[in-house]
This record gives sequence, C-alpha cells and structure tokens, in this order.
Amino acid sequence: MKRSTVVLAAVGAIALVPASGVAKGHDRPLTIKARSQLDQVHVVDNAPAGDSPGDMLVFTERLLDARGKVIGSDAASCVRLFGQESLCTGTYKLPGGRLMVQLVQPGPTGTYDQAITGGTGRFAGARGVVTVAQSANGDQFTFKVRLP
Repeated sequence: MKRSTVVLAAVGAIALVPASGVAKGHDRPLTIKARSQLDQVHVVDNAPAGDSPGDMLVFTERLLDARGKVIGSDAASCVRLFGQESLCTGTYKLPGGRLMVQLVQPGPTGTYDQAITGGTGRFAGARGVVTVAQSANGDQFTFKVRLP
C-alpha cells in the first residue's frame, strides 16, 4: 500500500472562519484549510504478500498553516479493500479540539470526501465533510464543519 494512497493531508492555509449571518439556534458553519507533512507511517502487509485486501496503513502527520507553522496533527488507520479502495478512520487535532472522520479512500489520485462523524472540545457535536483533492505536490483539504 503506497503512502500517498491514503494520506489525509492538506495543502493550503489554516483558516478558522465562521460564516456570518447565522441565525441563533442553528448550526454554525466553519471552514478550515491546512496542509500536512507526513510524520510517521507503518505498513502491515497481511497475507498474501504484496498489495492486497486486508493490508493496513497507520500514519501520523503534522498540520501546517500557509507559513509552515505547525497548528495541529492528524492520525489515521486504513484497511485495504478490493481494487484501489481503503476503509479509513482518522482524527484531526486542531486548536481547541479534535475532529473525527471516516471514509472510503478511492486510491492514489482524484478528489474524495471524508465524513466528519464527531468531535471534542470546540468541535463537540461537529458534523460535515472534509474534501480532499489529491496531488503529487500534496493533498488539498477543505474542512466544512457544522457546529451546534
């Protein structure tokens, strides 16, 4: 399983920007962008040898702002499915809390969405989507978070 196949990384700047004009009592939207730098990675090559269903990838990354300053981190584990897809769960540690995600990662190229399944701290009760545009120069992530 290639590292680039399931990296939950992002290229861009971190921006914690709440939308304006949100009515009281409704979800508050929040958009976050970041880029990442691979920290640690470990591949478990389950039988049969080579890239096959059941292989696992575990990794951590540093999350950086546009100036390269570390503003958080992420951690994920993925299990290879059939074809190029992997089933992944991950956690983003950001200022003020954490966001949890689940996804089927389609392979080493393209754009895909991660479902935000919850959060802690300032992200408690979060829902939304993280869109990932994969690139040879690094993946671009856009977090579209809905906060209660």
